[in-house]
Amino acid sequence: MYSPDGWHHFVPYGGVHALMVMASAILIAAPALLGRRLNKISETILRRALAALALAYWVAYASWWNWHGIDWREGLPLHLCDLNGLIAPYALITGQRWARATLYFWTAALTSQAFIQPALTAGTASLVFWAFWAAHTIIAACAVYDIVVHGFRPRWADFSRAVTASLVYAVAIVPINGWLDADYGYLGDPSPDISIPTFVLALGPWPQRAVILAALVPLGFIVVLLPWLFSAASPAPQS
Repeated sequence: MYSPDGWHHFVPYGGVHALMVMASAILIAAPALLGRRLNKISETILRRALAALALAYWVAYASWWNWHGIDWREGLPLHLCDLNGLIAPYALITGQRWARATLYFWTAALTSQAFIQPALTAGTASLVFWAFWAAHTIIAACAVYDIVVHGFRPRWADFSRAVTASLVYAVAIVPINGWLDADYGYLGDPSPDISIPTFVLALGPWPQRAVILAALVPLGFIVVLLPWLFSAASPAPQS
C-alpha cells in the first residue's frame, strides 16, 4: 500500500518505485514500437519529435533548477546523465556513431541505475520526483529507439568509443569537482551538506570510491556489450 510518508519522501524498492519503473518502461517502449510501424517519412518525423522533446526537456529542466540563481555545486548539468540527455537527441538526429555508442553504453550501464537504485529523496508531492523520472525515461526512450528502429548494434569499436567519452568526462569533471567542492559524476569529495547516494558511499571513502567507480564503468560496459556479441556469434536458425 502507499505510505503517506511517500508523499514527501521517496522510499526505494517500495510500491511507488515499482509503479514508476513500470510506467517508465511503457513510455520507453512506446516510441520504438510506434516507429517500427511507420513508413520512412512518418518515422523521420517521429524521430525528430523525440529528439526535440529530449532537447526541450533538457533546457527546461536545467533552467527550472537554477531559476532563482545558479546552483554551482549541485545544479549545473554536469552529471553524466545530464550530458547523456544532450547526446541522446544528437545521436537520433545526426546518426554519428560515437554518439550512438556513447548513448547506448551510458544508458544501458549507467542511466539504467536510476531505475534500479534511484538517487532520489523527494516524494511524489515534489516536482523534483517527477522531473527525475521524466529525465531518465526520455534518455532511455532515445536509446531504445535507436536500437529497435534504427538497428544500432554495439561492437567492440563502440565500446572503445564509449570508454573514451567516459575518460574525457572523468578527466574534465574531477578538477571541476575540486574547484566547486561538488560531486558531479559522483567522483568528487564534497562537503557534508551534499548528500552522496548510498550505493556510492558503499564503495568507501574518497578517493577510493572514485577510483572504484571509474574502474566499474568499463566493466559495466562489457556486461551490456556481451549479449550483442553472443547474438552476432550465434548461427542463424535454419528454416
